[in-house]
Amino acid sequence: MDAPQQFKSRRWTIPVLFLVFVQMFLVAAVVLIIPLVISYSAMLSSNDLSASTGRSVTRSLAVKIQSAEASLALESINSLIKAINEKTLHMYKAISAYNNQSNIDSIFYSFANEVKYTKYDLVMYYGSPDNAYIMLQKSGPKSVWITTPIGYNNPDCRLCQYYQQNYTAVDFELAGQRNGSAAWGDWDEDSWVFSNFRYDNTSYYCTRRPWYRQAARLSPDNVYPQYTSPYIFAGGTSNLVAGITVARHLIGVYGSDLSFTDMHDMLRKLLQTENSFMYVMTRDGMIVGTSTNESLVDLSTNNLIHANESSSPLTRSTAQYLWALESKSNERDFTQFDGQRWDHEDLTFQLVAMKEAPYLVIVNGAPKNDYSESINRVQQDLEETGRHTVRKSIGSSAVGFLLVVTISCFVFYFAVARPLAIITERMVNATQFEFSAFRDAAVHHTTYISELAEMETEFNEMVSKFADSVLQTQNICRVGSENAFVFRSDTTTETVMLRKSQSKAAKKTHRVVSLLWVVFIQTFVVALVVLVIPLVIFLSAIAKCNSSSVAAGVGIANTLAIRIQNLEVSLVMESIGSLIASINENSLDMSKIISVYGNDSNLDSLLYSFANEVKYSKYPMSMYFGTKLGAFVYLLGTGKDSIWVTTPYGFSDPGSRLCETYQQNYTASDWEQVRKRNSSTAIGVWDQDSWTYSGFYHANLTFIATERPWYRQAASLTPLNAQVQYTEPYSFAGVGDKTFGIAGISSNYPFFDANGQISGVYGTDVSFADMHDTLSKYLNTPNSFMYCITRRGQLVGTSSNESIVSTAGGMKFANESSTKTTKLTAKFLWDLVPNEGIDFTLLTGRLWEHEGYLFQVRAMEYAPYFVVVNGAPKSDYTGDIDLMMSDLESALSRNVVLILAVSIAVFAIMVSINCALAHYLINAPIGKITSIIRNASSFDFVAYKAMQRQYGNYISELSAMEKVFYTMIAKFAGSIRSSEPSKGRSTSDLNSSPSFPTSPRGRGTLIPLLKK
Repeated sequence: MDAPQQFKSRRWTIPVLFLVFVQMFLVAAVVLIIPLVISYSAMLSSNDLSASTGRSVTRSLAVKIQSAEASLALESINSLIKAINEKTLHMYKAISAYNNQSNIDSIFYSFANEVKYTKYDLVMYYGSPDNAYIMLQKSGPKSVWITTPIGYNNPDCRLCQYYQQNYTAVDFELAGQRNGSAAWGDWDEDSWVFSNFRYDNTSYYCTRRPWYRQAARLSPDNVYPQYTSPYIFAGGTSNLVAGITVARHLIGVYGSDLSFTDMHDMLRKLLQTENSFMYVMTRDGMIVGTSTNESLVDLSTNNLIHANESSSPLTRSTAQYLWALESKSNERDFTQFDGQRWDHEDLTFQLVAMKEAPYLVIVNGAPKNDYSESINRVQQDLEETGRHTVRKSIGSSAVGFLLVVTISCFVFYFAVARPLAIITERMVNATQFEFSAFRDAAVHHTTYISELAEMETEFNEMVSKFADSVLQTQNICRVGSENAFVFRSDTTTETVMLRKSQSKAAKKTHRVVSLLWVVFIQTFVVALVVLVIPLVIFLSAIAKCNSSSVAAGVGIANTLAIRIQNLEVSLVMESIGSLIASINENSLDMSKIISVYGNDSNLDSLLYSFANEVKYSKYPMSMYFGTKLGAFVYLLGTGKDSIWVTTPYGFSDPGSRLCETYQQNYTASDWEQVRKRNSSTAIGVWDQDSWTYSGFYHANLTFIATERPWYRQAASLTPLNAQVQYTEPYSFAGVGDKTFGIAGISSNYPFFDANGQISGVYGTDVSFADMHDTLSKYLNTPNSFMYCITRRGQLVGTSSNESIVSTAGGMKFANESSTKTTKLTAKFLWDLVPNEGIDFTLLTGRLWEHEGYLFQVRAMEYAPYFVVVNGAPKSDYTGDIDLMMSDLESALSRNVVLILAVSIAVFAIMVSINCALAHYLINAPIGKITSIIRNASSFDFVAYKAMQRQYGNYISELSAMEKVFYTMIAKFAGSIRSSEPSKGRSTSDLNSSPSFPTSPRGRGTLIPLLKK
């Protein structure tokens, strides 16, 4: 059987280029997919972390914002209620202490004085047990309304006699039918005249009204402002105005209407996001105001509605949730939920409640995603970025892969496939005893693959030997044919030329590389290209996403931080403003009492005016008055050291029992000190219950009221511009055992005589002792800070509770503060204002970032023009985001290391697999063939016989070459066997090594002669 038939070829084979493609594809796929999965997972993880952290931060800040919103709404309503309570108490004092409670004229003029001196803008009214009723709303047409029962007779009431003068007979007839006579009239505040009364065909019995009946239940020793439940009333020209009434019980009841018409605007301006909501209801759920501006009245019944019946989905949904919590209670009282917060459906909301009448409840909230809407948009962008990055990475990797694979295939084609084809073609030629191709040096060593180069060299050497052997032993000569061989022994023959060309070609083969090295390089390049492209794209995308998400989170946090700081400072401004409003109210009320009912030149009258203020309105601050003659009286509540009197030496006021009494216990030494100082000052005890003073003792100090800053400031005004003023902060003396150096300001209000000359000044001391608590109460982060300064920069108080008095006893300026945040931000503000004429109120409403701090300035628009600075380190608001950024950076570093480690491991595995495949499918077969060729060159065919029985190679080029090679060997062996008889050998022994005759000059030379 001939060689081709003996050789067992594979049923299927693959081209080497297909093998290269498959190998490269697997390498690319594995190296791409694993980093791609890890990178995409890392990106998703980073995006989720950033988004969740952003949501967590924004929701945390949202809670603070909502709490501050509600607190500010509560503070605003409390301030309003406080002002109404104070006004009610002042009217209670005026009517009780200085007016005739049974005379409508007296009541009416007390209302008129209130409007004149304090500009009170709410409706005031008074009803007596006999249903006589008087109402005043400011001044102008239809500002007075009066009603009395038929037959009402009060000879001292000029108003009662006057308002019915224009009645017609029909009017009297209608009034008789209603048993009540009512009329509208005009009031001119300037001329102090009422006129133009018109009959009002209305029945009104004040004793039947809810405000009267509620107040009438109080006892004389337990009188305080009360509030009715909301109801619909007609006020002036307005109808169906919902509100509540505040009233006090005496011989009659004084009341004032509080309308809810402006509640919407107040609530709406407090909200910090577009979808936030807020509503106010009574403790049992009747709605009194909403930020949605919905109607508070059921138009079908003209009744006020409850919150769970609201037409607003936000109000109704949250109210129904609250109703469900109260379902077990017979009487609803939502004040018990004060400070609680809930999540319901897609809403988060909370409830705060007033602790005193009218016990209003405020509910506010927002959709859960309202504050994190930007985060959600960013997350959507991040998700799209992730998908785009995957597409881009795969596309770029595919392009890179195709490029590298194409190059690899070209490399393998020229380095392996083509050389194998050339060698196979030469084997075919050699099989046909065609050796002409071997004399051309240019065709030798066609590869730089060391294994192929070695095989080629051995093959050429073997062919040369076989050619010499065949020609010498068989003298093959085909004369006349195209490939003729002539045996010659000439050293210049073409055999020598063939060997020389082979030798030269061998010498030309300088640099060859192992096939496994080529496989390694190819695999490395493919892995590198396929890995680097997505890795670079993904890592840059992750970094960009991290930066984008963090920037979005920080931006949102900063925005919310600004809102929080705005609410913080608004709360403080509301609190300080409420205090100032109370002081202003007290000053204006005292100006009314002293001017209308008292005597500003008599210390007794002044003292009892102060005592009435303490009795009726429980005013907690000091009250004092200095006359133009230097007399001074001071009252602070009741008890020890509560009263202070100062008069110049020789002062005499025959009408003042106080002046006669307070110096009774002076010793001769005391009088000597009085003469030296020209000032007599004594401190004593005031008993508010018995209205007596006692226990005066001489205070050895000089006090000249007319020289004090509060007096001089007030004295600079005129009757035309008289107003409440405030001094600059200074250290003033306490009373009795209280020390000097109390920091504060003084309010003052001037009084003038008939000639327009200053007659005295009323004042109140405002201490800064409690300013720390006010400033620190509303701070929302651990490192937040707040301080209050005057418009000139003097410290009024700080949240750090540092002393605002310098070691020298003067007031500190903010830029001299010992608190880092105060000093740092104050110095920054100092650089923004001119050195001359410093006025920090000009900076109000502005916000800055400086050295890691975010802070702002807010100034009062009225005296004392306090300026509040508040802020915090930016990290207080973005701390979690900063930590998240650090985590993202660490995660990114870990992912890079992980991707590289995994990729290197995968690469090592794939290289090992590829090298193993190359070795077993290409290198090993080539090595075996090379070994057989080397043995065959020595006429050793043992390995050939063994290989001939094996299956062929899986690589089609190698399989084809093997078929040709074994055919060639078989023919060569056959040729050699044909010469065995002459050599005495057995022709059947293919495993023996035949000997060949040589030419006299050595080896024979095979000369192919090509026919032209």
